[in-house]
Amino acid sequence: MNTEERKIEIRVDANKINAFVILHTREISEEEIYNALKDAGIKFGILEENVKNLIKAPIVNDPVLVARGIPSVDGRDAFIEYKLSGEVKEKKPVIMEDGSVNYKEIKSYNVVSEGEVLAVKHPKSTGRNGKDVFGNEIAAKDGKDVKFLLGKNTKLTPDGTKLVATVAGIPKIGDNVIDVSELLEINGDVDYSTGNIDFPGDVHIKGGVKPTFVVKAKGNIKIDGIVEAATIQSEMSIECKGVKGKNKGIISAKKDVRVTFLENATVECQGSLYVRDSIINSVVRAGELVEVVEGKGEIVSSNVMARVKIMAKQIGSWMAATTHLEVGLNPEISDKMNELSAKIYIDKENLQKVMKLVKALEEMKKKLGGSLPSDKEETYAKLKKTQYVLYQGLTKMMDEMKAYQQEIEREAEKGSVIATSKVYPGLELKIGSTRAIIEKEMGPTKFVNEDGRISAQPFVS
Repeated sequence: MNTEERKIEIRVDANKINAFVILHTREISEEEIYNALKDAGIKFGILEENVKNLIKAPIVNDPVLVARGIPSVDGRDAFIEYKLSGEVKEKKPVIMEDGSVNYKEIKSYNVVSEGEVLAVKHPKSTGRNGKDVFGNEIAAKDGKDVKFLLGKNTKLTPDGTKLVATVAGIPKIGDNVIDVSELLEINGDVDYSTGNIDFPGDVHIKGGVKPTFVVKAKGNIKIDGIVEAATIQSEMSIECKGVKGKNKGIISAKKDVRVTFLENATVECQGSLYVRDSIINSVVRAGELVEVVEGKGEIVSSNVMARVKIMAKQIGSWMAATTHLEVGLNPEISDKMNELSAKIYIDKENLQKVMKLVKALEEMKKKLGGSLPSDKEETYAKLKKTQYVLYQGLTKMMDEMKAYQQEIEREAEKGSVIATSKVYPGLELKIGSTRAIIEKEMGPTKFVNEDGRISAQPFVS
């Protein structure tokens, strides 16, 4: 070992990023240090200031940093940030504007909207190479990519960085996959534990619906239990075990309704109503037909309207109140006619009042020699204009009413009421615009409108 080697020792760490000088004597020159570094192959990242300081104030037998390389930096792996926890939010009642608390309006499930962002992909980054003190490049690793796993009812945005819902529904996360379910399942009753339901898809309630609660859905609603004085509204169809309405709430569907029984209930559907056992003390309006042909198959003490047909085993009862059945008229047309009739009545009353005032002013004008004071003349002009507007409006509404009447006549030809077993006396029938009261008990019968009168024909299945 030569003299210089005994005076100076060079050490490099395992990563070759840092180089150290260890002096074994205080008698050392800057040139000797640089020569030692050169002999050791150190040529990158030399810290000149550290070397100068070491010469000024030598440190013996302890390592001093004299060169520093640049560490490599590996790239960051791509990762997916999930915007949803997938867990049910904390159930909290809604505080109303007046400060009261509505314990029926609690949020018991998460709902996402169509197009809502479910997850965001953060891209991988490129690694940055380093250099050791020997001047060698230290290779860095680029980050690893990750792929979105597409679940049901989800899609990627065009740039591939976001996962969005393609439908409104409930998000479910599992194994790094998000599904959006269009079905809400309630594993029991709809009550204070769930609050009211308002869902953008299908709803399946495995229990019943307690009084005064509300279930709304854009999809189908299926209820395994009993609906008790509650409101059920669907933009599709409704199916439930039965309804004990207690003359409160309403069952409303834009398509069909299927139930086992109706008791003190109100049902409206634009499609058909299928009842497996009985309709008792209820109000029904169906856009197509009403069928009660299984089980008891009875319609008792009820007011039932259908556009095409009402069919039951038994209609009416000896002991019950009168049953009213109406076919051959679209319930929507019936509503429009009732509304139009009310408007016609009011406008006729107003027109008569205006005409009376106009007549009085015309008589005054005649007495005054053919002219009225300016204020009266202005009033007269306004009344004449109002009279004209009312008359024109009444003419238009009367034409609309006439068109509805013609539609009733056409629908009446299709309408029928059928009892496959028995009809009790007291049944009130309306087919189209023709009414009749059945005064005697009858067996299997089909009622139709023939030339403006209700005809009873034997029914043979």
